[in-house]
Amino acid sequence: MTRKKQLTWAIQVAMAGGLLGLGTASPIYAADSDTIEQTVERIEVTGSRIKRTDLEGVAPVTVISAAEIEASGFTSVEELLQASVFNSGRTIEGNESSWTQGANTINMRGMGANRTLVLVNGKRVPQYPTATGGSSNFVDTSTFPTSAIERIEILSGGASAIYGSDAIGGVVNIILKSTFERTQLDLRHENPQLGGRDKSRATLTHGMNSRLGQTMFVLEYRDDEMLRRGQRDFTQVGGPDGTDTFSSTSAYLRDYSRVFHNQGQSGSATTYIMANEQQCQELFGSYGIWNDDESRYKCRYDSDRDASLHTGKREWNLVMNHQGELNSDWSYNIMLQGSDRETTRGNGQKSISPTIYMDRDNPGVYSYDASDFERSREFRVYRRLDDYGQRRDYTGLQKSLNSSIGLQGRIGDYDLELSWAYGKSTFERIGRNQMRADRLLEVISFDPADSANPDKWYPLDKMTPAQVEHLYAETLTDAGSGMNQLSAVLTGDLFELPAGTVQFAWSAEWAREWYFDHKDEHTLNDNLLGQGGTQGRGDRKRYATAGELALPLLDQPGGWGQLEASLALRYDRYDDQSDVGGALTPQAGLVYRPTENTLFRLNGGKSFRAPDLHRLYAGPSRSFTSTNQHIDPNHPADVTDQFESITAGNVDLEEEKGKFFNLGVVAQLTDDLSMSLDYWRISLTGAVYRESVQRVLENPAYDMTGQASNCRELESLGYIMQQQQGNDYLDILCVRRGEINSSYEASQGIDFEVEYRMDLGDYGRLRWKADLSHTLKKEYQSFAEAERIDETKDDYLPAWKAGASVRYSLNDLNLNLSWHYLGSAEGWHTWTLRDEDNNAYTERVWSKLAPYTRVNLNGSYQFNRNLRLTLGINNLTNTMPPQYVEGHPSRNSQPYFRTNSGYNVVGRTFYGAVRYQF
Repeated sequence: MTRKKQLTWAIQVAMAGGLLGLGTASPIYAADSDTIEQTVERIEVTGSRIKRTDLEGVAPVTVISAAEIEASGFTSVEELLQASVFNSGRTIEGNESSWTQGANTINMRGMGANRTLVLVNGKRVPQYPTATGGSSNFVDTSTFPTSAIERIEILSGGASAIYGSDAIGGVVNIILKSTFERTQLDLRHENPQLGGRDKSRATLTHGMNSRLGQTMFVLEYRDDEMLRRGQRDFTQVGGPDGTDTFSSTSAYLRDYSRVFHNQGQSGSATTYIMANEQQCQELFGSYGIWNDDESRYKCRYDSDRDASLHTGKREWNLVMNHQGELNSDWSYNIMLQGSDRETTRGNGQKSISPTIYMDRDNPGVYSYDASDFERSREFRVYRRLDDYGQRRDYTGLQKSLNSSIGLQGRIGDYDLELSWAYGKSTFERIGRNQMRADRLLEVISFDPADSANPDKWYPLDKMTPAQVEHLYAETLTDAGSGMNQLSAVLTGDLFELPAGTVQFAWSAEWAREWYFDHKDEHTLNDNLLGQGGTQGRGDRKRYATAGELALPLLDQPGGWGQLEASLALRYDRYDDQSDVGGALTPQAGLVYRPTENTLFRLNGGKSFRAPDLHRLYAGPSRSFTSTNQHIDPNHPADVTDQFESITAGNVDLEEEKGKFFNLGVVAQLTDDLSMSLDYWRISLTGAVYRESVQRVLENPAYDMTGQASNCRELESLGYIMQQQQGNDYLDILCVRRGEINSSYEASQGIDFEVEYRMDLGDYGRLRWKADLSHTLKKEYQSFAEAERIDETKDDYLPAWKAGASVRYSLNDLNLNLSWHYLGSAEGWHTWTLRDEDNNAYTERVWSKLAPYTRVNLNGSYQFNRNLRLTLGINNLTNTMPPQYVEGHPSRNSQPYFRTNSGYNVVGRTFYGAVRYQF
């Protein structure tokens, strides 16, 4: 009997009794298998629609129970998933950017967070309203309270033949509790030893039986304090070697022709006017850093003190899960989940650095475009906007709703499930401390004589309150996403073969998903200095049907063993403006059991992902840039070509196409010892990649000159050339870049898991579990001619990830120790070195980041049937992220560690939790 088969029985018996707690898993596990088997019904496990009595099938599925979630010491689902060995790529950890502040992801197999499918009770949920990096859509994993979760099932590998799009790296299925017959209050508070990032939780869980069935309610309030870089020594300015300096952008001007300022460097026509020590103090207070040893930038600015390491979050979350029976053959379920979240993300104070031209014939009249004047003078201002008198914290307001209604019953000899799922999410973001570009031209003056003029702002002076009110602006985001899905699943037995019964599952789906991402008028019109933005709106419909078969080929217990084949085929049809059309995804596998305690599995197939909605429908984002890459051979080589750069979505995208393969073995070595070993490989072709300006200009097929008369008519990737008056050559008018299906990704590795349980009799019970994942290779290639990068050797992606836990229980006492490991990370960077003659040269240098280990320890005691107390320490050894080796170009660059890699920056954290049952 395999370990996971036993675990399946344990889960079902625990669910039936409502006893899935810390003290119940071991005795259920140890129960006699013949006794348990009589009560077992078939259940649906992630990765298959066919209901089985065995959790272990053709695809590797890991189950994290509610007891394990509690024992881990982690506060939330997102922390647990990010610590998982399957989460082996870059992730969003709540502070990725103001685009997605407060959101979290899981990135299975390193194939991308947008390529991991996240389900709740087996059903899809809406994606986060805004796209990470302004391009990729994903599902936020932080919206469900842990108290509402019965277990989490993680399928590692492709499953598009079962679930359709997104299931490339794997599937995470969050299963909510369905039976709970008490009222329970959970209180928890965390306090880091180094300060900042306090966390508080209050959760009320209530379950009851009535004539309508079993109903569970969960109401949770969470308050996570923001953590800023200035609250940790290793992220304060300086770096490991103390060589990093504060930002030079504080307050200074460039008067390129010495119009109003005479001082300047010898031989230079440009005058640099720097804030003096008194001005530095008056303008910036403690954020202004004066250094007399600097040759020019003596007034510097502490721009990183306020930036977030973790976003602050306050959230209310409500979950209702109801199960009821209509008659002896039919039952129904209703799930509702809603959340109301406010997030606060800290940013370094806003800086502006516009180039401004003055009419030479009418001093005091300014423009951002030199062509507005027949003759002009050029200036540039560099300025931090501390005059606003507040930190530049961005506020996000997110509301979400997830709901589903399901009907399950029998039609003849078959099981039928009908379900409807609906969800939506909205996100509003307020970005503070912006400056309106149009109004700056009205008040700015580069003439120091205007310093005393209340109607003018000389940038080395502090703004007056009236000027602050006139110039101040905020950038606003109004975004939303949603989905509507109907599905039907028919399962049952088809016919008998000599080796057993052939089982089948057939499913049909209809779905519609949509999103919108709107920005305020000033952001879209580039009227906020240093602030860009894009918006978009789009939707699509999807029709799908799928079939699955489980074929017993051999059944000779004690002889040749048991052999079962599985086949699955799915067809998805997309109704949108993309070039996806239809996608057919097959999958096949074999499960061989030579003995009752040993299982071999082989599984492979194809997968796909439809393009992100924002990659399809993103509106144009415009900026001005320059290049020395010249298309016309007559263009002077030393003349920079300035042009308008446009970035927008591409409705001509096709689906990303993947393949996956898995080979594994699972064995119950003794009654108390089990293990599993799996080799996996995933590849993806035609992955979406954002085409660069350089690549667009290098391809003559993108030349739209004559086909589009101006930049507004350029509706697809390409560029337009023009010949300006007085020139005998062509230069670039504008370039539109965007997304294309060109890149390749692949990942392969080995997973190993071992579990040992020991009954110590009067001295309690002990459980030890360890799992690890070794990524043998993670490759990425942006387009066919590009260099192929192995991220485990070239880009500091840890190849090893492991975890281990020890759980000890004696009567009312439970002790838990968990260990989380990230292996060393290797990569290269271009270093500037010096030869024996002290001449500088550049060279690729490979280096390593040290391994990273984190230990969590907690213990709980059940005082009586009502009261339990838990005390714990997370990151027991106070381990901080590894730093680059000495000499690395990024070693002393903020924030002095690789972000989004799973490193903990909070440090040693003490926590206490109380549970009271009424």
